[in-house]
Amino acid sequence: MVLANKGGSRDLAEFFSGRSFDWLQEFETPPQVRLPQMVSHFQPEKVIRASHIFYDERERNHLISRFGIGISDIARIVLGIPTNAPMVEPSLPAACRLAAAERMKALGVPVGRTVLLSPWAHSWRCQLPDLWWEAAVKALSEKGFAVVCNVANRTRSIETRGSPVLPSIPGTIPVDIPVGEIIPFAEYCGYFLGMRSGLCDLLSRVNIGKIVVFPYADGIEAYLTGLPFDVACRFWSVSRAFHRDDIAEERVDARKPFDPAILSRWLD
Repeated sequence: MVLANKGGSRDLAEFFSGRSFDWLQEFETPPQVRLPQMVSHFQPEKVIRASHIFYDERERNHLISRFGIGISDIARIVLGIPTNAPMVEPSLPAACRLAAAERMKALGVPVGRTVLLSPWAHSWRCQLPDLWWEAAVKALSEKGFAVVCNVANRTRSIETRGSPVLPSIPGTIPVDIPVGEIIPFAEYCGYFLGMRSGLCDLLSRVNIGKIVVFPYADGIEAYLTGLPFDVACRFWSVSRAFHRDDIAEERVDARKPFDPAILSRWLD
């Protein structure tokens, strides 16, 4: 089987080198070569395009809605592996942990009393206003926490924020953490609050306080991958995908102000 993805995903793949894949190669796709845009779940081809893992929308929605499957389930279906196949945990070189520790020291933020904020997501179609995040930062600061804001935006640009580095939320310290350091950096921070994104998957097994936010609002007919809100939340549940009951998942009305009660589950 060949799994094709964007070159920018190499850093992520290196977490699993020699354990979940046999060979990794970067190459330029010639103009005359086209990877399959859509591949049926029931008619798999030799090349699976990772960025289009959901394939035909009708088949996908049928599988998700009728059988209540999640992102980890559909990945197993597409790859043709057993439904109980375990996930491989990322491997972290000692150098990455050391670099993350040095970064924390340079930032001057307290270990175990810092919140890693991730206010934006590339694909979730409803974003929370900056005022919501500013209120969250204020509440956290009043409880004695330092707050750092993830501003990296390299792989894809959000339409309204098309820049390699995003602006930080006022009251936070902006951080642009290399992928190899993000897991140990989050461990040193102690807490994570962010939109549902790929970062949530990376941090799913980290033993820290985690809140994943699923915003919704009027006028948005479909959320990530074109699913209705309730179905999207179930399908993209990080807690469910990784079998973690220590992940708080909050459905938040983007039209309403920040509610400090969201923090009560995991703050001292």
